[in-house]
Amino acid sequence: MSEAPQNRGLETAIVTDRLALVALTLFTVYGAAVLASILPPRLLDPLWQLSSTRISVEAAPIPLLGLTLLHLAAYLSPANLPLQRRREALARLAVPVSLAFLLIVPLQGHAVWRSYQLSNAVAGQQQASTSERADRVRLAIEQATSPEDLQRRLLSLQRPDLRIQLDPSRFPSIPLPALKRQLLNQLDQAEGQVKAKFASIDPATSDRITRESLRVMASAIAFAVGFAACAQRRNSPVPFLVEWPALLAHLNLLVLWRRARSGSRSATVALRRSAAEREAEFFESLVPPEEG
Repeated sequence: MSEAPQNRGLETAIVTDRLALVALTLFTVYGAAVLASILPPRLLDPLWQLSSTRISVEAAPIPLLGLTLLHLAAYLSPANLPLQRRREALARLAVPVSLAFLLIVPLQGHAVWRSYQLSNAVAGQQQASTSERADRVRLAIEQATSPEDLQRRLLSLQRPDLRIQLDPSRFPSIPLPALKRQLLNQLDQAEGQVKAKFASIDPATSDRITRESLRVMASAIAFAVGFAACAQRRNSPVPFLVEWPALLAHLNLLVLWRRARSGSRSATVALRRSAAEREAEFFESLVPPEEG
């Protein structure tokens, strides 16, 4: 009769060890994946911010599953003190992890806005620079007085990013006005090709980036809830998710603003009252005492 409980206890211990080992493996896999994607850090680069947050969110089911398995292992083996301490430590660690996933939402929005801003700024700068160089070449073509002068002017203005195909042997055989028209047409084509390389973000790409960012934000909120359900602060009898309403109430800007206003009003009233009381005491001191 006693062998059955012993076997059951042994099986429970084996299952517990397996769950704990799998949880540790999942944590290691997630850490390696995230570190490989965020190193070296480029904190001011919006593309790095978008990539790192996307990898962190897309791989988040791995540590969440590991934390769930660790909770299950601790539940199956309540007498295993090292396992219980490990679960408590990781449950406390899950509190800032949950808040970090919430922080991803505004960071992702700022990174997307910053990437749009930088892309448009670079595109505008490149296109303005291309237009300036093209105008110099266009002016040189229009001001040339002979094929030889035209050839000399163009060779001095050639650039790798704005190059016109020149055939000096054909210059004498083509009338100068026709040659100028031909070169101006080539210049317009070259200018258009260079500007197309540095065009602003097209609507299709912008829509794709926006949809991807919204997906990352929604997933980050979901994982924040999941980690909060598995998290628990020190000396707290309930999961961190249960404490969220009170925490959000403390962080509510409207409530803080109202409290600040009420506090300033009460302080003003107190100052007024104290000033009035001091004034009354001053006038009372001027009145001579009554004779008995």
